[in-house]
Amino acid sequence: MSGTPPPVAVHRLAGPESGAPTVLLAHGMSDTWRSWRPLAARLPVGWRLHGAELPWKAGTDHRWRRRGTPGSWLAAAVRAMATPPDVVIGHSLGANAVLEMLATEPDVAPRGAMLIAPFYCPPDLPITWAVHERAQANFVQIIDEGLRHRLGARLADLDADTLAAMRDIMVERIGPVGFTTLFDHFTATAHLPLHAVTVPTMVLTGGRDPGLDGPRVGALRAQLPDAHVVVESEFHHFCHLDRAAEVARHVAGFVEKVCPDPTIRGGTP
Repeated sequence: MSGTPPPVAVHRLAGPESGAPTVLLAHGMSDTWRSWRPLAARLPVGWRLHGAELPWKAGTDHRWRRRGTPGSWLAAAVRAMATPPDVVIGHSLGANAVLEMLATEPDVAPRGAMLIAPFYCPPDLPITWAVHERAQANFVQIIDEGLRHRLGARLADLDADTLAAMRDIMVERIGPVGFTTLFDHFTATAHLPLHAVTVPTMVLTGGRDPGLDGPRVGALRAQLPDAHVVVESEFHHFCHLDRAAEVARHVAGFVEKVCPDPTIRGGTP
């Protein structure tokens, strides 16, 4: 890697030009800042919601990884904002970018941070070919799930073979470099200095999400003992889309906890 990541575009999703709280949302791999709209529509009116257009967006060639890590790119987005965010929320790779930023960019200190469907490598996990193969299978499963969400009602008109062919096209489009980038970041999470995270943090994951299943939840809890970890048994990886109302309740509760003063919540003193 060379240099510092350039400024990242940040788009306003909802809320007034001024006011509070200010929330920055970070999307996952091959996604877009617009994917936060279903969740944004269910959050309290008056919040200033922004989506970062991160370099691992859909259509990327993955050269971004030569300019910085996910955490350093997200930190560049935060620093570029005219008003620093009160809370930073990420999904999938975006969630891991939030975690890395909190652990390695001490000058970026929001009031709180929320990780939705992150992935984590326990420090004592040997990185074997079996682990690599499982990660690759999880990668395909998550792409399949994301495709189904994008298709929506059109899914009912597709047969299994057509759906599988569409999934395979998406896997090929992301390619081995995209998967390797994700796997490299997955293994790197084992060595993050999470003891340095002092910002109030909430982790929201699902019992049906392979990214943080089984002992990985316990390992992350052990490394982030002050974090509030919630596992919703029926949530999948894309819970911010298919369970947007429920995720919004978790987000609202967390933001109101870390921004308790009425002026920050958008109320009156």
